Amino acid sequence: MPTTIDKTRLKELNSALRAKAAELDTISAAFTVEDGGVTVSPEKATAFRKALADAQEIKQLINDLEGAAAIQTFLNEPASLPLAPRDAALTAHLAGQAKSLGQQFVDSEEFKSLAAAGFRGSFDQMVAIEGASLDQLARKDIFSRSAGTATVLGLGAPEQLEIVPRPLRPGRIRDLFPSQTTTANILYGVRVTGFTNAAAIVPERAMEVPPGGGPAVEVYARAPQSQLTFKTVVYPVAEIAHTIPIHKNTLADEPRLRDIIDTELVDGVKMVEDNEILYGPGGDENITGIVNTQGVQTYAQDAADKQTAAIRRAATRALLAYYPPTGLVLHPFDFEDLELETDGQGAYRVAVNVAVGAQKVVWRLAVVDSMAINEGKFLVGSFGLGARLYDREQVGVQVSTENRDNFERGVVTMRGSERIGLEVPRPESFVYGTFKAAA
Repeated sequence: MPTTIDKTRLKELNSALRAKAAELDTISAAFTVEDGGVTVSPEKATAFRKALADAQEIKQLINDLEGAAAIQTFLNEPASLPLAPRDAALTAHLAGQAKSLGQQFVDSEEFKSLAAAGFRGSFDQMVAIEGASLDQLARKDIFSRSAGTATVLGLGAPEQLEIVPRPLRPGRIRDLFPSQTTTANILYGVRVTGFTNAAAIVPERAMEVPPGGGPAVEVYARAPQSQLTFKTVVYPVAEIAHTIPIHKNTLADEPRLRDIIDTELVDGVKMVEDNEILYGPGGDENITGIVNTQGVQTYAQDAADKQTAAIRRAATRALLAYYPPTGLVLHPFDFEDLELETDGQGAYRVAVNVAVGAQKVVWRLAVVDSMAINEGKFLVGSFGLGARLYDREQVGVQVSTENRDNFERGVVTMRGSERIGLEVPRPESFVYGTFKAAA
């Protein structure tokens, strides 16, 4: 499929979609809102529904054409790098666009060397694979095996069925943060706890009494002095880690090994990361989550408001802290309720906004629907400014037999870990909201 045809056709379809959107705006402008209800003539209502149906059909054609173009691009450039977040290892692997940590492990020279020996012997040293990025592999140590008869195995053709991978979470809270790294073990920051604004018009000349007293003299005017109150805060760089024991025979089954690394080790760490960003308890070596940070605002949905209105009002409170909110976190059940909100005509309020461009956006806020946040709650804030997430060590995988009686039992221990720090210098830029209970 020629790319020039794709671009031309897509341009035409996008122009048609914009025209339909303008038509929808023109028709809806004739709607009359009175006492909480909407009055519209049958002709206008029919025209609106037809224009909406046409717009949805055009959008579907755009999606289909983009999908076909993506397939063609993949076939022409199978080695292209993904634009997905670094932690979406399984998604990148299934899309065939980049090597996940699991794939990097089974492709490593150390693994192939051990496989060539029939996985006989032991790991004399710990082996580490740490992802500075998904397409780069850093090796700290090497596999070492004892002497013995080498038996070459046919890798890539296991007799056992693959493990059905557990799906990854639909969204990551870290997706709302810009990428930042640190080499420190402890982060020191300053939190502004108060601001007295004394800014005013300053004339060029003013009458002023000298410090020693006496008659006032004309001098250059002095600008008034504002006051800032600071508090020094220490943010720990915490490690999130867990281990999984597997039998050494699993090492000979590449697909199973890859899936264990990608879904269980990596995703297990990321699940806890989401929880810590929100609800970390704080302390000497614990992350203090955004919700538990002193100074974060709270908001409860008014009984007369819809959920979308509650989010918008909470966003205003974040804006009043002089930090425009950039993201929204809420539970998938609450996002479902949000998308299913209808107006007086039975039309969905949010569906068109979310669907266009395949982006989850509500009130110009990027949306992450995550099981990490409590159902019935939502968090609106300035991610990247009011709070910053730092990677000290990105998620990595380590493998060793030097653990308890692993050698006797033919077991290897796989360890997944990362080290991150969370700074919240402007807690007032976040609003932790509560949706009203369903009637």
